Amino acid sequence: MQVAVNVLVQLWSPLSGWGGKHPMSRCLHNLVVTYLLTEAHSGFDLPWMSHRVWPRVFGGAPAHERHHKVGTSDYQQFFRYLKPLE
Repeated sequence: MQVAVNVLVQLWSPLSGWGGKHPMSRCLHNLVVTYLLTEAHSGFDLPWMSHRVWPRVFGGAPAHERHHKVGTSDYQQFFRYLKPLE
């Protein structure tokens, strides 16, 4: 499902519809998603990581680690929309 959503986001833009996304926007999307995936799987908790910069928006590596240890929380890929805000 996550891959399908990423493909749809690449093919569709809310401003220009299907196939209208600029190639540079696609490249930027791929870079950001690759970075966030790498960060979430790194296991690090460094000051400049997304969950430190925007803690109410991003779950980051701690949430991903919690998901694998507990298995009943933090189902989101990057953001905190599937976990109540503290």
